[in-house]
Amino acid sequence: MNVQVDFNLLPFNTFKLNSVARYFVELTSEAELAELTKFSKDKKLPIRILGGGSNLILPEKIEAIVVKNVLMGTRVLMETSDTVLISCASGMNWHQFVMSTIANGHFGLENLALIPGTVGGAPIQNIGAYGIEVNRFITQVHGYDFETGSTKTLTTNECQFDYRHSIFKTPAYKNFFITSVDFQLLKKANPVVTYAELAHAFSGKTATAGLVAEKVIEVRQKKLPDVAVIPNVGSFFKNPLVTAQQVDQLKKSTPDLVSYPQPDGRFKLAAGQLIDKLGFKGHKQGSVGMYEKQALVMVNLGNGRREDVVALVERVQQACLSVYGVSLEVEPIFW
Repeated sequence: MNVQVDFNLLPFNTFKLNSVARYFVELTSEAELAELTKFSKDKKLPIRILGGGSNLILPEKIEAIVVKNVLMGTRVLMETSDTVLISCASGMNWHQFVMSTIANGHFGLENLALIPGTVGGAPIQNIGAYGIEVNRFITQVHGYDFETGSTKTLTTNECQFDYRHSIFKTPAYKNFFITSVDFQLLKKANPVVTYAELAHAFSGKTATAGLVAEKVIEVRQKKLPDVAVIPNVGSFFKNPLVTAQQVDQLKKSTPDLVSYPQPDGRFKLAAGQLIDKLGFKGHKQGSVGMYEKQALVMVNLGNGRREDVVALVERVQQACLSVYGVSLEVEPIFW
């Protein structure tokens, strides 16, 4: 196990914040987990797992052992005539995994193409896009508890998946490291194109998994800035859930309000539309700002600082609550 001291995480977070970790380790094998646990206890420092760094806002200094997850590999666990059960290591790049499943004739994840991050991050956030959430295809999540030094497997129900949420975001699992995820995928494609932009694109046309993935990639590239050019963490705020009564009240003052009915009777609003109407598209706060082409995305304008991020978040949240009576939650994780 190679340990580096006072390591700058700038290359490992897509918002490109300067952040120095007291210790840094690249984890290439599950066999290193016990040694890593001992090192953590010897140094009396917590362990922080770093995946793709695409959903993180980092502080200037991190008094912890930051572990870059580079566990790799996939394998087929079981097949039936209709489905295939695949286990994927948590350090795998999510988009590359999605595209490999389509290439191998295993379907279901195509709507989630081009979402940044790793496979291990997918269940934590319960990533979703264009009408699909990843929990639909997850059967089990395997991991290691750094506190107890033991392994554990959770079923889909035990993961307590919800909108951009799972049990892995709760305090009880702060020391839990996901090592691999099992997905049950389809052998016969059943593309979901109910989302407006996909429905329009495939109206009167045959939608294949490959074509859906291509369209999703095209739409995402138009909406979201390339992190290699403009540092960002994608959507910065969750789409808020409100009651039917709230929607009716809001539409009196905002007739063009976008809302999506949910199974539980609530409605999901488009956070980007609310932020845009509040005038924050292109708005700058010191070293950061809301993207000029998509109000839902915060971008680093150069030499970004965490305090500017926090200040802009608070301004947006306060304005939305004051004008619409709607609370906005941030999507990225703040270390």
